[in-house]
Amino acid sequence: MLAMAASVRAQSVDEKIKALEQELSSLKSQQMELKKEATAAADALPTFNYRPGNGLSITAADKPWAIRFSIDAHLRTLFESGQDAVGRTNGEIMLRRFRPTIFYCIDNCLYEIEVTWDMDGFGTGNAKNSINTATGSIMHRGVVHFHLENLNPFLPTVDVGGDVSTSFSLSRQGSSSVGTQMEYDLLTRFFVDDGLAGWGYIMNWDDRSLSSIGIPGRIGRAQFAMATVRAGDDNLSINTDRKNFNLYANIFPFSELKNKWLQGFMFEMGAWFCNIDQRASVPGNIVANSCGRLQIQDNGNSARQTLFDTGANSIGEGLATLTSPGITWEIGPYRLRTMGAFFQADDGGFKPTAPPGSASVTGKKRGRVWLIGHDLFLWSPTGWFTGTANTPGSVLVGTHFERTDASCDVPRCNVASVNNGQFHRGTYILREWDLWYFLAPRMSIGGSLLWYDASNLTTQVQKNLGTNKNGRQGGGGSWLDGNLNFRYQF
Repeated sequence: MLAMAASVRAQSVDEKIKALEQELSSLKSQQMELKKEATAAADALPTFNYRPGNGLSITAADKPWAIRFSIDAHLRTLFESGQDAVGRTNGEIMLRRFRPTIFYCIDNCLYEIEVTWDMDGFGTGNAKNSINTATGSIMHRGVVHFHLENLNPFLPTVDVGGDVSTSFSLSRQGSSSVGTQMEYDLLTRFFVDDGLAGWGYIMNWDDRSLSSIGIPGRIGRAQFAMATVRAGDDNLSINTDRKNFNLYANIFPFSELKNKWLQGFMFEMGAWFCNIDQRASVPGNIVANSCGRLQIQDNGNSARQTLFDTGANSIGEGLATLTSPGITWEIGPYRLRTMGAFFQADDGGFKPTAPPGSASVTGKKRGRVWLIGHDLFLWSPTGWFTGTANTPGSVLVGTHFERTDASCDVPRCNVASVNNGQFHRGTYILREWDLWYFLAPRMSIGGSLLWYDASNLTTQVQKNLGTNKNGRQGGGGSWLDGNLNFRYQF
């Protein structure tokens, strides 16, 4: 009886164990199913990614769409030499840049729509400018990017739209968001500035390796554009079928080498071909000639002073050219920037519509500039001569020198219409010193000092800048401007 009872008890325990094992197996199976469902649900959710300077991206699970948000904010306080009565300001805060941007991608970013709003002050944006004489829309970019390189690596990205962006030179400034220099050089800033065009068709080949042809480097960008650079702002028609063209290319020929002294070389070339329609000189015609005059201005954002000017529509019909070679060398925390730019217009086939000396002028117009700049991360929390724009606590210092020459050749040049008849050529030198401190990734505070030296200025500009209170015909002068800044690129 005792043996039978023990046997029955053992069978009961085994059955309970088997029942527990089955229940545990069932629970594990349910857990796996729940995990699979949770994983599937997570995979179906959009992914979020933030990269300093590139903004916040939200991408659908299977990438049928994506959206990216960014903003570029730059506040500047100016301290300018000259008379406040003409707009030379001291201590006022201006919005140099205040531009939110949205990128919307479709079909794994085969198609990308870019929209940027320009809410700057002091001369741009949707309000009146600083001296209350002009208005503009809030559109800064309205572009569709067709990423054909997603279909074939040899195809370009094609940009079509209004207020499109063209490229001209990296060496002349570097980056306005994380570099040191205040603005572009005085010559190219007037003609091409940041490359904004009222409308255009652009083809870009970006970041292409050259290893397949035996060069241990890459192409940073190669560009061909037919665009109204510096004309037809806010997508306005320029009322002429004569097109302007822009070519640009940069190459990093040693970027794939292990030699640190050669890796950082970049060579570039920009060329702008501006087709002038002289119908702009006929009263009543509205033709935007972005190269219809040669003008040099200082970098004062509040009331830029005209240092040299051949006058509106003073360049005759034909082709005006602006070319710019540049070399940049970067090693560790140091960057060297060198560039030159050359402008020329020959006034081909020009027939003035007004008597000599009263309006339009003839004669070859020439402008040239050369620039050398230095940028150095002096210190960061990791030690001397270290730091990056994404490292809080980094200290960035910089300096640059540029010389600009402008002229209207005599005897053909009608000197009476150039610079109010006071001079027909001039030399303008700018020396700049910059200091920046990074509070957070891509967020910095800093300031600049700019020392100008001009060989010739009109008597009125001399008075405005305070270089000569009465003005002396044929005189020049020097002056010092400064500014304080806060920058953030989300």
